This record gives sequence, structure tokens and C-alpha cells, in this order.
Amino acid sequence: MVPRRWKVLPGSEAQPPPPPPPSRQVKAEEGLEIKAQEIGVKVEEEEAQAQKIGVKEEEEEEAQAPEIEVEVEEEEAQAPEIEVEVEEEEEAQAPEIEVEVEEEEGLEETMEVCRVHTTTPPWIKVLKATGAGAEPGPGYAQDTAASIVMKKGVINTGRPMPELKDLLQTKGQKATRSFQMEWYQRKDWLCGCAAKNRLYCFPCLLFSTTDNVWTNAGFCDLKNLPRSLKKHEQSTAHIQSQIALKTFGTSRIDLALNEQRRLDISTHNAKVKENREILKDLINATCFLAKQELAFCGHDGSAGSSNRGNYVELLHAFAEKDEKLARHLETSTVFSASSNGIQNDLIEAVGDVIRNDIKEEINAAPFVAVEVDETTDVANKAQVSVVLRYVAKSEVREAFLGFDDVSEDRRAPDIADYVLGVLGKYDCVEKLVAQTYDGASVMASDLNGVQAKIKEKVPEATFTHCYAHNLNLVLSHSARCMPECKAFFKTVEGLATFFNKSTERTHLLDDVVKRRLPTAGPKRWSSHSRLVQTVSMYQSDLRAVFQIMSENPDGWDNDTLLMAAGYDLWLSKASTCFFIMAYEGIFNETDALFRVLQNKVMDIGFCCARIRDTMGVVERQRLAFDSFYDRFEQKCISLGLTDNVQSKQPIRDERKRMFHNILDNASVQMRARFDHFGELAFIGLVNCTKFYEMSQHFDDTKLQSLSKYARYFDFARLKADLIGLYSSQMVRDECKSPGQLLSFLAQNDLMQTVPEATKLLQLVLTIPATTASVERSFSALKRLKTYSRNRTDQGRLSSLAIISIETERLLKLKENKEDFCNKVTDIFVQKDRRMDFIYK
Repeated sequence: MVPRRWKVLPGSEAQPPPPPPPSRQVKAEEGLEIKAQEIGVKVEEEEAQAQKIGVKEEEEEEAQAPEIEVEVEEEEAQAPEIEVEVEEEEEAQAPEIEVEVEEEEGLEETMEVCRVHTTTPPWIKVLKATGAGAEPGPGYAQDTAASIVMKKGVINTGRPMPELKDLLQTKGQKATRSFQMEWYQRKDWLCGCAAKNRLYCFPCLLFSTTDNVWTNAGFCDLKNLPRSLKKHEQSTAHIQSQIALKTFGTSRIDLALNEQRRLDISTHNAKVKENREILKDLINATCFLAKQELAFCGHDGSAGSSNRGNYVELLHAFAEKDEKLARHLETSTVFSASSNGIQNDLIEAVGDVIRNDIKEEINAAPFVAVEVDETTDVANKAQVSVVLRYVAKSEVREAFLGFDDVSEDRRAPDIADYVLGVLGKYDCVEKLVAQTYDGASVMASDLNGVQAKIKEKVPEATFTHCYAHNLNLVLSHSARCMPECKAFFKTVEGLATFFNKSTERTHLLDDVVKRRLPTAGPKRWSSHSRLVQTVSMYQSDLRAVFQIMSENPDGWDNDTLLMAAGYDLWLSKASTCFFIMAYEGIFNETDALFRVLQNKVMDIGFCCARIRDTMGVVERQRLAFDSFYDRFEQKCISLGLTDNVQSKQPIRDERKRMFHNILDNASVQMRARFDHFGELAFIGLVNCTKFYEMSQHFDDTKLQSLSKYARYFDFARLKADLIGLYSSQMVRDECKSPGQLLSFLAQNDLMQTVPEATKLLQLVLTIPATTASVERSFSALKRLKTYSRNRTDQGRLSSLAIISIETERLLKLKENKEDFCNKVTDIFVQKDRRMDFIYK
């Protein structure tokens, strides 16, 4: 519709929207001529009502609303007929009609606006007098979009209910009846006009298309008021008006009546749909590159470059089969799909969708554990990684939350505040039951470490030293405690370094051994295991390499020849073979334990059981020295290994003492590192392998070890639930671990049958045994932030890491492609965009 100028009466509460600046005015004389030619004005004669009191009810009601058609030729003829309160200026009685139109709209539309706007509906006349509405210009059509805006304001303000003290029923000079305010309460549609001292029907005033006394002149016959109210309520016009009032706005009438606006919205939505289809391609390109950990930008992103980076080149590859995307990339100037800003916003939006999905799962989880570790990236910044562990339905989940730069302050209080802030962001501080770190003093100290600071806030947050890190320390310390063992591992590490520092040596190793030696990391003793096992397997071939070097001195430098002779001598000794075989036996057990601890779905109870088993195997190896020594002698004979060392004791006894010292050292270190199983005794309550024994005798001491988590459990109900599970033959047959037991309860809809036992299973599965998932995030960090990409923004880096590490979650979200793209788009458009992406 064409916009109009509004003027608000004093006391009006419903405010219409402000008008746009006027473009053209139509003179009042032209409006009056059109009005005189096309319409008549309905007026009422109030004097006729007073003369007809006492006549029959039907005649009185007919006399209240006589309609007289009067042809108006001059403006002055309108004023004496209707008493209406107006502004100080007498613009409402006569003269100007201001119609605002756009210059590009033609004369035909201008004439149509003038024609429509020359009729003032009765509801405006009445409500204007009551002060309940705003006064439009010289006239107003009843079914225009702007009229609907005005009606909304009137409806929101409410029906006018003045006292009407002057509405009296008189007989002679005596007042026999007066209007009572309680009538407003009896009839929720009744309203009044203080200026005219008349009663009206509020719904009919706004929506009725027929004229009657309740919408035109107003009702004033108090004698017959009850019967007239009842009669009006039963009329079809009133019922239809009530329906229109109660449902006003629900059917978007304003849009239905405004064809032009409807067309504009249709055009806008069509453009939005096209823009969103283009944005889908951008989202797909972002997800692909982030998931594959590929760089987005190239060295030269200009239009003339042959390689503008993976992101831009991938979009142009998509454009070869998408004409709309190709046209957009060629012609768009307001939304450059290749800008760094858009890339960052898309990466952040995809990352936020993944974070929101994690948050939904955490909100549904009863318990949460946090795993934290810190590393230094290629730009020498301290990056802290946080992983949350929880149970979603019946599955153990570990969710990576991102990286943050903590280079400014790495003290325990600040890191503790950071961890608590992350937990607060995901609304799970009260759910925290465990915390796991790698053992550094700033993290694990009982006095001032991060774990102690967090326990001050959440006492239930049990600290678990990373079992994998502990096992690494066991092997490291056991190797350093004995001089002979320390010398052995230093030599083995040097052997790998000898070949890695020269391409010629490596080439000879590839030709002869056809296998390269793994590098031993100083903090990863599982790599020492691989190195020792490789040397053991290819011991004779390695000696052949060194002999080739010695036999061809002209082809090698002096350092190489000297070191080759030394390593050949070292490998020819029987003592070297002895240490290799002794540690091979230990590494075979610890490697299996490492694999268990590195599995993120393993529960802490299973890990504790495997640690106990490993300690038992190492201790039993001490008793098997005779069989070990027999195998050692056979290998020495087959490889031709000898020892020229003379000893006061028999060589067998000397090696037996060394063998026992190695195993005893490892056993003592393991017992010292894994000594806190007592506080986790409650884990034994869900040891499925011992359900039958526990059904015969329930261990209350294990239940008492759960006292730290007392606020989460009803212990009487928990004991009853556990005894019920222990006694079930089906449970004992089908469930071999807490994870399997929880899945069994979920699949058979039994979680509500044993709710306390279900919570105990969820608690046991939530407590982590290692920080393996955090360690894996550091591997992703090294791939994402390289020397050539060392200026990556921190927010972008964190989101890229989430997309890369949480790939499985991303793929699951993308199963519903439309919903995923809509979620990303909704977050993406929250920032100011010069392109339309939001539907009207």
C-alpha cells in the first residue's frame, strides 16, 4: 500500500509507525471533488432518538440509527452533523488530503489511493472520540494494511470503558436509570464513548461490515439494555466480528491484503533461497578442507594467480557443475565468497554447530570428567587442550572442546580458573566427578596444583593420574636406576640416530636390512619398545651393514667408520642380547597394557584390572629365569655371540642377579605409581566377572568407598538394584563389562527399573584412566599449525581442530544435510552481511 501521514490525537496510546519522507502531495480540492463524485457520507440524527422514547422496542431500536444520505458539495457541511473532538486546527472537518506516493508510481495508482482514502469507517469515528485510537489523514479505508496496523494498536490498548455518568434514562426532570460499570464486566465486548455518552460493540466496531446501532450511532436506551444486549449477542454479524477479533493477526491478514508486499516478500525469499544454495557450497568446501586438515589459503590469492589456494580452487571446481555458483563467483561484488573474513566466519560457524551438539549431549549426561594437558606449538605458544568425558545414553563419549593460548600465565590458579570457566560455559561444573592430568606438578600437585584448586570448588572431582603417563614413567625410571640398563638404552637410541643423520647410511640400511629403525622418543617409552624389538629381529642384518662399512673405508668418513666398528662390537656381545631379551619380555606386557590405556572407551575398572594383571605377569617372570636363560643361550649360539668379560662369580649367576634386579625394579615402580586403587574400590561393585560371588556375599566396604559421591545416590536403593542384577543369570551370561551391562539395560528398557545401579555404571564409565584423547589432539595441532601456517588465528585454529578431531560427529550431523546447513547459516548470518540469507 502507499504510505500515509499520521497524526496522533492527544491521549492516544496506540502509536502507528512513523511515515517515510513525503514525495508528492495531492491538493485538497482535487480530493474533495473526487469524494463528492463517488461517495456519500452516512450521518446520524441523535435528536430523533430522544423524541421516540416510550415507543415499542422494535421502533425504538430502528429510530436510534437512521441513515440519511446527504450529498456534500462544500467542506462546511460536514461539521454540524457529527460531534467529534479534534485538534486545535480544524483539519479533520475539511480541507487537506495528503497522500504520499513514490515518484516512480504512475498517475493511475495515485488516483486509486485518493479514491480508497476518502471514506472514514465508523470505528475510527467512535474510537477517535474515546481517545483509544490515532487519527489518520483526511479519510481512511477499512481494509487497508495501514488500517490493520492501527487496529492492532487499538486491540492492544483494550476496549474503552469510561464511567458514562451522563448516560441517564429520564422521565420528565427525574433520572430513573443510570449506567452501571458492572455491565462492562458482564459483557466482554461492551465498550463506551464518554464524548457521545453511548455504548458500542467493540468487536463490531472493528470488524463488522454491516451498520447497526452498536456500530454507528451508539446505544443509549437503558430501559431495554438487557434485552438489546442479548439480541445483539445472538446476531450473525456480532459472532463473526468476535471470531475476527479473537483470531486477529494469526492468519497474517496484513500480508494477504497487501499484494505488493506479498510480491516483495516472495521475491526476497526466492533470492534468499538462491543465496543459501550458494552458501551450502561454501559450507561443504569449508567442511571438506577442515576435515582433511588442508590449508585454505595459498601464497597468492589474486585473480590472476594460477593457484589461489585450496578453498578458492575447490569453489571453482564446484562451479564447473553449478551455474548459479559460477555466476556468483564471476559477478558478485557485495559478498566475496573467497575473502578471509568469510572463511573465518564459516569455520567458526561449523565449529559452533559441533560445540552446540556437544553441549546438548552434556546437558543430558548425569556426570562429566575433564581431561586437560598443555603443549607448545610451532610458534612457541602454550596451547592448553580440554576434553570432556561423559556417557551419552549408553555410550562413552570424549568430546574435544578446542585449544586456548595460555602463554601469558601458566600458573596453577589461572589454569584452574580457565578449566572451571570452560566447564561453566557448558553448564557442567556441578556434574564434575573426575579430573585427569599428565602428572606435571603444576597440574597434579596435592597442595597448589590445578587438581587441588578445582577440588576446592568441586570436592567430588577425584584426581586420576594418567595411567599411560604413569606406565611411561615406570619404564623410564626403571631403566635409569641401574647403570648397565641406562647404558644399554643410550646405545640403542644412538643406533637409531646414527642411521637417521645420513642419507647414505639410510640408503645402505634400506638395501641390506630393508627396514628402518624407529626413532625412540624421550617421553614415549612405547617407542623404545619398538626400537628394541626391531634390533632384536634384525640383529644379524645390522651387523652385516656395519661390516660392509668397515670393508669399504674409502666410501665413508672417519666418524662413520669409527661408530660402525663400535656398534658392530656392541651387537656381537652376548650381554647386549641378554638385555634385549630381558626387556622384550617386559615390553610385550606393557605394550598390550598401553593399547588398552590408549582406548578412549575403556572404563577405569577394566584398566585397573589390566594393570594388576600386568604387574602379576612381571612378577611371575622372575620365577622363570631358567627357561629364559635357556632361550638366551640358544640365541647366542645361533648368532655367534660371545662375552670376553671375566667375572669372579659364574656368568650365569651374574646374569640371574641382573635379570631379577630388572624385574624387581619394574615391579616396585609399578606398585609405587599405581597405588590409589583403594579410593576406587567401588568400581568392584560393577565387576561383571564376579557377579555370582557377589550375589552370595555383598561387599559393603566397596559400597562405603562411594561415600564421596553420596549426594548422587540412594545407597539403600543402590544395594537392592545391585543384588537384583547379581542374581540374574541372563545378566551374568551376557554382560562381561560395565559398558556391556549399561548397553544391556538400555536396549531392554531397564534403566528405570534399576536407576541407582544405572547411575553407578555411568559414574564408573565416566571416570577416565588416561589423557590419551588430549594427547591425540596435540597430534592434530602439529598437522594444523605448521611452520608455513604458524600465523593462524587462535579462534580459527580451535575451530579447525574441533572439525578435524570431531570428524565422526560432523559426519553424523551432515546426515541431515538441510538441517546442518540451516544451523551453520543461522550462526553465520548473525554477523552483518551484505547479502540476504534470512527468510521473511
